[in-house]
Amino acid sequence: MRGLAVLLLCASAGAFAARPLATEDASILEAGRCQVEGWIDRSHADTQSWLAPACNLGASIEWQVGFARSDAYAQAKVASSFTPRGISIGAVAGVIRGGTPYVTLPLSAAIGDSAMVHVNAGWIRDRSRRKDAGTWGAALEKFLPGDVALLAEAYSTDGGRPFGRIGGRYAAIKDRLELDVSLVTRAGGNRSDRLISVGFLYQSGRFLP
Repeated sequence: MRGLAVLLLCASAGAFAARPLATEDASILEAGRCQVEGWIDRSHADTQSWLAPACNLGASIEWQVGFARSDAYAQAKVASSFTPRGISIGAVAGVIRGGTPYVTLPLSAAIGDSAMVHVNAGWIRDRSRRKDAGTWGAALEKFLPGDVALLAEAYSTDGGRPFGRIGGRYAAIKDRLELDVSLVTRAGGNRSDRLISVGFLYQSGRFLP
């Protein structure tokens, strides 16, 4: 399950909480808009590159696929907001290459005007081992002047030792292009459990009426 945990929680969970978080947020793209995320995860043992486009073509559903050299996933996401309380809830269902299904339930909440917190609970099925596992994640985004955000999160699968991430994100072009960098490690882990992630997120304008 460790490999599935890394794939699902480090690589996917996409148009999600914005890059570089693995923890999903409870929001989706506006109808008629698309985005693409790309990133490179570099560890002592491996380097993995991903490209993950997503679109909302209507019906309040965001569709996303992600591709790497030897991995892939596809998922659908819905979300609802409860204003003015600043709380949103959502649901994600997807499948990883090889037929591994997963479901994630995200909740997001605003902390004043300068921060957001995201929490997840989910499930994944290892079909090859016929084993179910629970997943969880928690993340904090702190917004700073100058279109910069500081990020921190923890996440795990099936009660295993959690991974942790710290990083930052910069809006190079407001509402269009974001750049990010983060460090990931695992409690009690070795060199192979530590990686640096560098990526981007580009969002299109509205292309549907």
